[in-house]
Amino acid sequence: MTIFVGFGVTAFGLASVAASLGYVGAPGTLTVKECREVGGRTHGQKCFGPVRATDGTLLEKEASVDAELPVGARVAVRRVVGLTSVEGCRHIGVPGLVAGAGLLLAGYSVPYFTTGTFPWRGTPPPGAELCKPGPRARLTRTVLCIVGVCIGGVCVIASLV
Repeated sequence: MTIFVGFGVTAFGLASVAASLGYVGAPGTLTVKECREVGGRTHGQKCFGPVRATDGTLLEKEASVDAELPVGARVAVRRVVGLTSVEGCRHIGVPGLVAGAGLLLAGYSVPYFTTGTFPWRGTPPPGAELCKPGPRARLTRTVLCIVGVCIGGVCVIASLV
């Protein structure tokens, strides 16, 4: 199950990165109505406002973006399945880290998913014999973890440049 969660988190992060780079999503403009600190799960500075498509139609009444912007500012955004992402390379750091973390999670769980023996349980499921991760499972884990670290690192470096 962990492997599927990892790939889901990776897909979410990569969709955000692709939207910020302008490859996917409906283009639009967010006009900032207010910005405020939000707490809880998504703590930090968020700016809220309506999103209008390039032809002027209203895409969403109130969307939020993680940014520090002045009230009244207009910023180019992309809408992908309920997600609003600010366009530009400066905004791919966090989504890139999310995608990389998803691949690390998926890569870590590959050997356990393929053998049926999980780290918190030293015994196999009932009716199955104890298996050890083979070379393919270890190679897959290594490749997924390396790709995850590379994606996260490249996105963070690109957002700082």
